[in-house]
Amino acid sequence: MKTNAAMKTMLRSIVLWLLLIGAAIAAQSPDAVPEQQGAAPEAVVARLETALIENMKAGDSMTFDDRFESLRPLLAEIMAVERMGRYVFGRDWASFEQSQREAFSEIFLDLSAATYAGQFRKFDGESFEPVAVQRQSEDRAVVKRLLTTGSGRQIAFDYLMTRDDAHWQIVTIITDGVSDLAIKRTQYQSILDNENFDAVIAHIRKSIESQRTDPTN
Repeated sequence: MKTNAAMKTMLRSIVLWLLLIGAAIAAQSPDAVPEQQGAAPEAVVARLETALIENMKAGDSMTFDDRFESLRPLLAEIMAVERMGRYVFGRDWASFEQSQREAFSEIFLDLSAATYAGQFRKFDGESFEPVAVQRQSEDRAVVKRLLTTGSGRQIAFDYLMTRDDAHWQIVTIITDGVSDLAIKRTQYQSILDNENFDAVIAHIRKSIESQRTDPTN
């Protein structure tokens, strides 16, 4: 009886030791890092694409404003707007007052939501397919996706991602090799140099209104 009790005690000790070793290995495993540091970059992109597809499938049951309101909170969460501002305005960003930075961030999110609401409005069999995820560093990644339209046209999307405070966010999207943010940087810098910051904000407001008043939206 004593021998059996001793064997049981030894077995319990071995099992406990193995569990502790396994936990230590899991904590050090690279596979455990994404779970600890938030959703993977491709999961963030998938949230945006799912929202766009759902809005398109809703069709005429959603107005432009409905689509805008459904997308705006999501974009505020997954877009690295401050990094976008630093990229767009370069060294001028540091000279802006905090109120100006906040004003740009808010209206740029409005523009992004308005653009998606205007361009993704009706479903015709569109689908997003994963292509690749390229980790450039611990905090930088490129998520490559392919949009197939209802007509069969394929459009390549490269999402440049960054991780801040354990959350992945979109910095810019390159569509078929063209960066919309780079185009906006040229436009906004020209307006800032020739006029002022308020003129940039006024330009963005006009862009939002043009999406809202487009008869196809």
